[in-house]
Parts: sequence; structure tokens; C-alpha cells
Amino acid sequence: MLVELMRTTTFFSTIIGKEAVIKGKRSKQNSKRGKYNEMKKQLILLVVFALSLLMSTSVSAQTVIGNQTITGQLMELESFVSTRRIGQVDFQELDYDRAIKAGFSSSTLDLAAEMIAFQNEYKLSITNGETFDDISLHSPTLTKYPLITKFFNEINGKENQIEIQNLITAAPTACGNWDYPVPNYTPYRANFYGYSNPRQTLINWGYHLTAGYACGQDPFVLCSNDYTWGRSYSGPYGSCSSPRFRNQGNVVSSNVFSIQYGEPNPEVLSYSWPYWNWGVYVRYWHATY
Repeated sequence: MLVELMRTTTFFSTIIGKEAVIKGKRSKQNSKRGKYNEMKKQLILLVVFALSLLMSTSVSAQTVIGNQTITGQLMELESFVSTRRIGQVDFQELDYDRAIKAGFSSSTLDLAAEMIAFQNEYKLSITNGETFDDISLHSPTLTKYPLITKFFNEINGKENQIEIQNLITAAPTACGNWDYPVPNYTPYRANFYGYSNPRQTLINWGYHLTAGYACGQDPFVLCSNDYTWGRSYSGPYGSCSSPRFRNQGNVVSSNVFSIQYGEPNPEVLSYSWPYWNWGVYVRYWHATY
């Protein structure tokens, strides 16, 4: 089990040049600290630690997940994912060992671990004020996140997968999920013409410039033409609380702007998530609709 999990985390050892640390079996610390200060070391350690096996001695109840789709299994992992705050950032950890005992497949948990790694590294990049060319807003790369990329491709083609037709999908949620995206179409976009100052108009209407990380730019530089108005969303499965959705304003020219109404809010670090892998789901949604 340990060997299989570590295969999915090879990219972390490439990034930081250190071995992953597993609870109960810590590797010896390198005496050379180099240019990294202690705080950065702790942050990096926790990111890697998110992919470690968290050894648990408690007895967990068996979960009936054998007849669920992988998307259904992912939604059932909520109680096996915890967070730990360092500084101003909440990093996630997966209790891999307890989840295996509960009946989850190793393939599902390897994918979950990679999702957590993606979300943790994304948070870390924002904290350090860094941008990663291979972490775009919409498409994790095959080289660093192959399981996520494969999962996205399978989700987009799931209508043609005969093998999942008799399996139980995830239950619908108000904010949307892999099996029941909200909305499941590209939202309506309206164009507004003849405004002398589109930027000020959007601000007057309650919009703000979108955080740079949410449009693939420098985390500490606001998006140049993208505006956000955080909002709730009432859909077929209930109401998703604000600001987990947004209206997107976009300045088209000196006197034209557009507004797209009701999409998952890509400023994912500015609000609480409805479930543990919402960060990856939002990227999937924006890549799809």
C-alpha cells in the first residue's frame, strides 16, 4: 500500500528535493537548511504530509461503497479528510489507512490523495506568492497530476461508459458535484453597450476585481478585466450559500462589458468549501462549461 501511494507523490520529491514524511516513520532531517527558512519548511512538510498514510488505531465502521461510482466514493470520503492550519492556510490530510479499512479502493484513495496534493500545493503557491506554469486555472497537467487528468477525461466521457450504468452515483448537492454539476450548462452571458466607464460601473454594481490566482495570474496582482460578484445560487437541488457562486463581469472594451450569471466562484481561497475536494471540482466545472 505504501509503495503504491508514494508512486502518486513522486512529483513532490521533485519539487522540494526531499523525501516524503510518513507519520510513525519520519525520515531524518537534512542538516543543511539552505535558503529555506523554518516557516517555509513547515509548510512544505505539511503539503507532503497530506499524501502520507495517517496511521489510525481506531476501529472504523465498514462503508458500503463497492457498488458506487468513483465519484460517489469521493463524496463519501468527507469524514476521512481533515485540515491543519499553519499560518493563515488550512492544509488537508487524508487518513488513507482508515479509509482502506472502511472499504474504499486504493485507486479511489490514490486519486483523492492527488486531489489533496493539488489543492495543498495551490494553497501553498498562493501563500508564497508564486505562480506555477503547470497549474493553470482549468487543466492540471499529465506530468504532475495524471490521475486527476485521467479522471477529468473519464468524467467528460462517462455517458458512454457502459460499466458505470448499474452503479450508484453521488447524491445531488445544492452546490453541485461531479455527477450532478450545478449548473450543468454554460450560464447566460449578457452584453452591456454604451457605458463610458465599464470598470466603474461594475464596481458601482457591487463587483470587485477578481483575485489573480482565480484567473491564472500572479496571486498578488488582481485580474485586469475580470470582475466578481459573490452570490448564492438556487438550483434544482437546493440553495448554495454565498459567495460559493458568482456573477462574472468582464470588460470587453472602453464602453462595453458583459456579465455571466451564476457559476462556481473561482476565488476558492476566499470562502469555506461545501465539501473537501471543491477546489478541484471548481476547476473541472470551469474547464467543462
